[in-house]
This record gives sequence, structure tokens and C-alpha cells, in this order.
Amino acid sequence: MEQGTETGRRLLSVGEAAAYVGVSTASLRKWSNQGLLRVYRTPGGQRRYAVEDLDEFIRTMLVHAAGSTPDRRS
Repeated sequence: MEQGTETGRRLLSVGEAAAYVGVSTASLRKWSNQGLLRVYRTPGGQRRYAVEDLDEFIRTMLVHAAGSTPDRRS
């Protein structure tokens, strides 16, 4: 894992971030390209993801998933 020097945040590579979230690297890239997930770029153009941003993204996805589930308590 890398330490983000510019942001002071712990940054993960796309492979590390995908493993952290439990999805494919292609999914992370897609969500980043769609603007759903913040991505940082190294000077060489490689993607880096902050753990805090990944945690917030997971929370957001869980809330959306819970909101789309029909209420069966009737």
C-alpha cells in the first residue's frame, strides 16, 4: 500500500482497491470514468484510490441497494 504524499491519505493501486471493495479492476475503472468514485493519478498516469473514498462509496452503494429493495413488512 502506498502513502499519498499530496493528499496525506492512504492510497491504493487499482488492484489493491478492487480487492478492498471486492470487485474487479474493470468495475473500479468504470465507476471512476463515470465520476462515481474519486480517483487520484500518479505523475505516470496510474490510478490511486483513497481508502476513505472507497469506504464512502461502499456506504453509498449499500444505501442505494437498501432503498431499492421492496418493503415486505405489509
